[in-house]
Amino acid sequence: MLKAVLLPGKEKKVQNFYPTVYADELAEAPREAGVARLYSAAGEVLGVGYHDPNARAALRLFRFDDGPLDAAFFRARLAAAEWRRRGLGPHHRLVHAEADGLPGLVVDRFDAVLLVQVRTRGAWALRERWLGPLRAITGARSALLVPTEHARKEGLRLDRAPLWGEPPETLAVEEDGLVFEIPLALAQTKGYYLDQRENRRRFEAGLGPEDRVLDVFAYVGAFALRAARRGASALAVDKDLAALAVADRTARRLGLSLDLRRGEARSVLAELAAEGRRFTRVVLDPPALAKSPRDVPRAKRYLVALLTEAFRLTEPGGEVWLSSCSYYLKEADLLEAARRAGADTGTRLAVAAVHHQPADHPWILQVPETLYLKTVVLRPDPLK
Repeated sequence: MLKAVLLPGKEKKVQNFYPTVYADELAEAPREAGVARLYSAAGEVLGVGYHDPNARAALRLFRFDDGPLDAAFFRARLAAAEWRRRGLGPHHRLVHAEADGLPGLVVDRFDAVLLVQVRTRGAWALRERWLGPLRAITGARSALLVPTEHARKEGLRLDRAPLWGEPPETLAVEEDGLVFEIPLALAQTKGYYLDQRENRRRFEAGLGPEDRVLDVFAYVGAFALRAARRGASALAVDKDLAALAVADRTARRLGLSLDLRRGEARSVLAELAAEGRRFTRVVLDPPALAKSPRDVPRAKRYLVALLTEAFRLTEPGGEVWLSSCSYYLKEADLLEAARRAGADTGTRLAVAAVHHQPADHPWILQVPETLYLKTVVLRPDPLK
């Protein structure tokens, strides 16, 4: 096993269960890649992880004690991850990387099919140690490797390929009675947003036939379809025609009325305003807007513009649900963007609720990066 030694004073964050050690925090580091034992400057063993000499995050810890990273270790970690998801049904995130003590590995479970993301060279190098336990514990018929931008940033070039079995041509996703048949080509790039499951339930619970719902960045229309089955009128907006086609097929199969519009979000919002449309509920769930700290100012400007259009379309007493899946965009950034858009439109706003990701996407307090999904529910409140 390789040996890495921290600089004096750098041990406290590791002792508090933070799993990432950066290259400039190491006093001694091996030249090669591989499993490494981490020591404090005083010689205390702090944990075991994978050392990557070519990465800024040089060492990612899998355990905070001494011991091997063998198949038995991964079997125990994966079994614990599955135990945490008990009662969630057959569709959930099974492994959430560092939050489950498995840096670089993300697994979404869709009944007998797994979509697997390998985000680091270390997780990929150790694949022969976790692949067997993953297959045994889940009993999944097939698993598909899904390349990600995280991996590309680390210089890991992976192709989409089965890890075992033959993935189906269509990924069937069931959520509270709604079944989405997502072509595998679409699922490979976008999957299904399991992290919004609880928000969709909350959203549907507050709807009635009198509501008019606008679902922007709708993807396969999960928010809009929930509204439609409550008897509300619903319009789903997305620029991806293949995703809207899934929404349309789902609505037809269930006998639901759903309007669809293809286009870029801000352009469609402007069009709807010009048409004189008004809504009681608006959902804004954009893709990741800030992938690094330098993206945050631009992302906030975009959110201000988006919210400005949304507030103009929202009835007094209605609601705007704004989500961000960008770690670097904080809750305070969303609220600041809302304040600025409120000022631009003369809209007094009540914050009706703030939500985060569900239990199958664990938030570990000592690992801030594990909190990424923020949703603020804003209610135009004109004091009348």
